[in-house]
Amino acid sequence: DAKNGVPQEFLMESLEKGNTIELSHVLFQQGKAILIPGSEKELDLVVEMMNEHSDIKIFLSGHTDNQGPSALNVKLSFDRVETVKKYLVAKGVKQNRISGKGFGGTKPIASNDNAVSRKRNRRVEFTIE
Repeated sequence: DAKNGVPQEFLMESLEKGNTIELSHVLFQQGKAILIPGSEKELDLVVEMMNEHSDIKIFLSGHTDNQGPSALNVKLSFDRVETVKKYLVAKGVKQNRISGKGFGGTKPIASNDNAVSRKRNRRVEFTIE
């Protein structure tokens, strides 16, 4: 079942403490912390989930691939976390329910050997706290 063409997988997952959900449809302009149009659909589902479960707090994790200087990647991943946080707060989620950190390229989920797998490493996820 999809809402506006975006899978609702994370809504079906158990919202238990420690579970991490990847926001695979939240995308950014290359090298920037600017959301690509369409990313809002999945973020709106996060807002909806947080409104329905007012006791939940989330920890946002920003990740990049390993291309470029690692210090810049850490800053970029942090800036992307801040962009997501600002969006959620603007939609009514209380700021004290959202924390986060940028990890740069230190936590890959795929190889950095080619463009396709590097793309998987560029992601924002959230963990239920």
